[in-house]
Amino acid sequence: MFSVTKIEYLMVYTHGGLPIYSKCFGHFCQTAFKNPELLTGLLSALESIPPTLGDGLSLEAVKMGYTTMRFSKVMPGGQSVVIGLSEDDLATAEAVFNGVKQLFELDKFKDVDWGYVRRDIVDAFTQELVDRVLVDVMHERGGFHDECPLGDMCPMHTRADTADSRGIWSIIRSKYDELRRRMRAKMGE
Repeated sequence: MFSVTKIEYLMVYTHGGLPIYSKCFGHFCQTAFKNPELLTGLLSALESIPPTLGDGLSLEAVKMGYTTMRFSKVMPGGQSVVIGLSEDDLATAEAVFNGVKQLFELDKFKDVDWGYVRRDIVDAFTQELVDRVLVDVMHERGGFHDECPLGDMCPMHTRADTADSRGIWSIIRSKYDELRRRMRAKMGE
């Protein structure tokens, strides 16, 4: 019997760290969010470490619990994508990254300012991403299904039009702001 790689979670955000879309599609949110502050601290630290070590360094993958977290920063507008897979499957990760990249290249999304986006644009992006891109990419890889038992109430479920008020992104933003304040205070000493 062979194992099928599943998408456990997907996070898409702007170059500045503003969320465009994030959602758990498995059981990751039930295990990772026993202490969400630890997860947000980990994500912030992971993304900030490679550039501090040297030019051209980047983070590609991290094993986190039963998932492999893959990072990509190759989107046309500087957007970042983080995907959690049930298996360390680079081919599946690359297929998802390419699908998301193609989505951003569509005329209706390529010039969008995701920091100030209208609900209808977010609705269209979400529908294209979840109902077309992920389904198409995963079709020959065992299929795509949202198996999160919390559905849209998942603490990871965030969209560009709701990011200020809920979910993991508000925690990440506040932790990042706190870290930046501490670093500035330290530099001023």
